[in-house]
Order: sequence, then C-alpha cells, then structure tokens
Amino acid sequence: MRKLIIAVLVIVALAVAADFGAAAAAEYTVAKQMRQQFGLASEPSVRINGFPFLAQAVAGHYTAIDIQASGVSVDPLHDLDVAATLHDVDAPLTEVTSGDLHSVRAARVDGRVRIKDTDLGRAIGIEDLRIQQPSDQEIKELLSPGTPTSDSPRGNRAPIKMVATTDLAGQRTEVVALGVIELTKGLVRIITSDVRLAGADVGAMDLPRAVRKTLLNTLSTDVKTGGLPFAVTPTRIWVETGAIVVEGTATNVSLRQAGVAG
Repeated sequence: MRKLIIAVLVIVALAVAADFGAAAAAEYTVAKQMRQQFGLASEPSVRINGFPFLAQAVAGHYTAIDIQASGVSVDPLHDLDVAATLHDVDAPLTEVTSGDLHSVRAARVDGRVRIKDTDLGRAIGIEDLRIQQPSDQEIKELLSPGTPTSDSPRGNRAPIKMVATTDLAGQRTEVVALGVIELTKGLVRIITSDVRLAGADVGAMDLPRAVRKTLLNTLSTDVKTGGLPFAVTPTRIWVETGAIVVEGTATNVSLRQAGVAG
C-alpha cells in the first residue's frame, strides 16, 4: 500500500510539473507576441490563471490571463506601467503554441495605465515632482464644491496633490499644489487651482504672484497616455501615492489590439 501511495504521489507531482511547464511555455509565447505589439525592449509578464492549464488549452478557453508591462514609452512619457486582465479568452491551441494569435479573443478586458510622478515630472520639467492623494480636509477647503473625496466612487474626475521644490529668493523651497485630474478626449488633463508653500495655512498668500502663476501654469497640463491596451476606453481615473492611474473596460476584444498607441 505504501508503495502504491508513493507511486500515485509521484504521478501527481509529474502531472502538476508537466502542467506548469506547459503553462510557462504558453505564457512565454504570448509574452513574445505582446512584446512586439507593445514595442518593448523585453517580454512583459504574462500569467495564465486557472488549473489545470492543459485542460484549458485543449478546450481552447481560458478563465483569465494577466499581462503586465513596464517602461512603455508614449511621448512625452517614457516609463508607463501598463496592465490588462483578459477574461474568458477563446484561443485555439495551435495559435497559443505557434504565437500566431490573430483569432484569439477575450469576452472582457480590464486595462490600466499607471503614470509615475517621476515620469510626469520629467515631461513637465519638474524632476522632483511627487504625487499624493489629498486629504478630505484639503479637498473641502481648497478645491471647488463637488470635487470627489476619498469615499466617492471612481469616475472620470479626481483630486490630486502635487509636491515639488522651486527656487524662491535663491533657495530651494518646497511647495504644495492641489487641483483635479480629468479624462477628456483620450487625454489626462491636470487642472491646478491652488499652490502654496509647504506647511502654509489655508488662505495664506505666501508665494510671490509671478512664482505662483508660473507654478499654476506648469502644473496644469494635458498628458497623452496613448490610450489603454486592447483598445480599452478610459473611464476611470484616480490618484495613488506616486502615480496617476487610468483604467477602463472593453468587451469582445482581439489580442491584435494589444498595443498602446504612440
């Protein structure tokens, strides 16, 4: 009996290993295809979810596939994080193994682009830019009525807080700016409405008028992200520490629509 149990365990272990090996091979094939369509220097991360993989492969239907890529360039940004989750994917086994994914389709795709503060700062000429989520008190006191707060559902508009340094009277001085970000015509629009010295009380007009005007103009800009992968239409935007995140969902999507437009 003991030998039988050991034999069964060995067979199960070999089957699991074979399944993971087959999944890894398929993930690599998909990653190579995505690398070409994203125009990346290296393969993105691809994970085919669900077990066993071989059962999904034979059926030609996959529950979910996660794809993540870093360092995507869409001028003037050059370090975008791009991610997509493909749900209910129909993919013939011959195409998965060959890398010819022309007929592969997903019932739904959740796409996301993450704009890092360092990347945005380089694009607008503020190298030490830091992006944060403003507090509800800052939103209430410094931004216009109706601005979404931390408990508001995510939509096409969100508050943003930016911290940077500027030359003031010959000294590098930290300033804080607040405003809103909006999705408009495929662009991320940043509208800055308040800027002051870090730590200044609400209502304090502590920056020289010319400096304040320059900062408001510099920190108010339109950012082209190139859209979302797989032709997903951006519908939600929000701020997390260090980044602006744009997200959307599309249905009945082909893998040929993978790339982020330049």
